[in-house]
Amino acid sequence: MKAKYLFNAFYFIGLNNLSLCVFDGIENEIFKSEILITEKDRNENLDNFHEKFFGDNILKVEKKINNFINEINLVIHDSNFLQIQASIKKDGKGDKINKFELNRMLFDLKQQIKENNPTKSITYIKINNFLIDKKIFSTLDDDFECDELCLQIDFICLSNKIIDEYSKKFEKYQISVDRIFSAEYLNKNYKNEGESECQIAARLKYENDENEVHIIKKTPKKHAFFERFFRFFN
Repeated sequence: MKAKYLFNAFYFIGLNNLSLCVFDGIENEIFKSEILITEKDRNENLDNFHEKFFGDNILKVEKKINNFINEINLVIHDSNFLQIQASIKKDGKGDKINKFELNRMLFDLKQQIKENNPTKSITYIKINNFLIDKKIFSTLDDDFECDELCLQIDFICLSNKIIDEYSKKFEKYQISVDRIFSAEYLNKNYKNEGESECQIAARLKYENDENEVHIIKKTPKKHAFFERFFRFFN
């Protein structure tokens, strides 16, 4: 069995339901399992309920695709997500502003957000508008040049503590967390008619929003083959 795979798995943690979906391309949902969270589940041990649903279904997925799920994308309804709308402006002062300067502006603003929110991590960055020489554009050509540039950007952040708690829940399955999406932000900004939260996230993952600023992650620790082999067949 190959440890490397081409599938994308999405785990939706909603207020009233859980859903695990696996896609092989945007239009090809090869696995879906969903369950409602009842009042009885809430009043008993909700953590055990979550763990049983995920544990049972991740094994079904891996046996169905005959492969390991190494990473999971989380789509979460959580009031602790923080949306920060920020802007940054640069005047070329005689020198043309180009893509290199754009990247520097993004880096500087991202660092300011991180420094002002030391207990949180940025999970999503999107440029909403480019103000180029006082004209508004929704997208930008790769080879642009201008005298003045202003960026209007959404930053979505989540507590480091909450991210660590989620990460630890999946470590026992030797699965690392890849992307974390705010379900509320997806529904507000990206939802198409009839799409589930997992489908919205999958569309963004496969197609990429050209105004999304991608965050480079550290490479996660790889697990030993025997440890992973045991998980699959146990």
